[in-house]
Amino acid sequence: MEFKGIVGHERPKGLLSSIFEKNRFPHALLFSGPLGVGKYTMAVEIVKYLFCEKGTGCGSCRACQNVLRNTHPDLRILRAETTIGIDELRGIRKEVYEPPYEAPLRTVIIDGAEQMTREAANAVLKTLEEPPPSNLFLLITSSEKDLPLTIRSRCMHIGFGPIPAEEMKAHLVKTLNLSEAHADLMASLSWGSMSSAFFWMDEENFAIRRRLAELVIGKKKGFMAASGLSEIMVGYENEARLFLYFLLSLFRDLWVINQVHNGETFTHDSINHLVNRDLKDLVVAGSWDETWIERSLQKIQETLEGLRYNINRWLAFESLALSITG
Repeated sequence: MEFKGIVGHERPKGLLSSIFEKNRFPHALLFSGPLGVGKYTMAVEIVKYLFCEKGTGCGSCRACQNVLRNTHPDLRILRAETTIGIDELRGIRKEVYEPPYEAPLRTVIIDGAEQMTREAANAVLKTLEEPPPSNLFLLITSSEKDLPLTIRSRCMHIGFGPIPAEEMKAHLVKTLNLSEAHADLMASLSWGSMSSAFFWMDEENFAIRRRLAELVIGKKKGFMAASGLSEIMVGYENEARLFLYFLLSLFRDLWVINQVHNGETFTHDSINHLVNRDLKDLVVAGSWDETWIERSLQKIQETLEGLRYNINRWLAFESLALSITG
């Protein structure tokens, strides 16, 4: 396999290459790791390679194109928006006991497997306990601990870590022609997630990020400003969590400022310690109350945890914005 478009993850690539070379696929693979690091992309590359008419995962043949469009008769993809229920699995449970139409293996991708309801998880478990032949299950999770142990134990586990900053930077420079400085900043902001890097490269998202920093640090105070930005963040649906990760990094930077900033001792070299280096004009404005930093970090973590459940996002973000405004 060439693993086209997949940055980093040398260990998973090695394990998967070994499986392909031996042609001994397990009935189920479990990909676990942070959001946005390439787990789903890796799963699709595997399916392309398995289904490809040329045997290479070329991406251009009819089978590969059908995989990319999710129209291949032997591919089923379930992606969690909030939860994956039993209704989504009923048709699949019948299909897996029939031979595949075209490909050597029918493949079922469950992205966000930790979001399966108990009933859905039990249905998957029953299938994995007595796996029918000619089927491959690819389970993807960013929260392995929330996936039942009984399911985890019946899968071959492959762990994914954050993409190293230098590898991401090099990829952005090479493939997108970003400047070294811009690529370095994007790698810093993304915390090893390629999808996060693409999110922050959007000019509108990047501008909202600065407005949020101004609100938090106190340049723009008031209920209307907090409410307005809360509404914007909530409108991003799944990407709303990226603003929370940004807030965590912002308060981390404020904590760093407190450690190295004593009067006039903060130097230009100290900027390298900041995640949000482009916001240095805001964060290096002075020292910051450590109780406020600790309380804000805790509130952000609580909001992140709440996003995993069916909460009122608008109220949650508004409450957060009002509570952490300096």
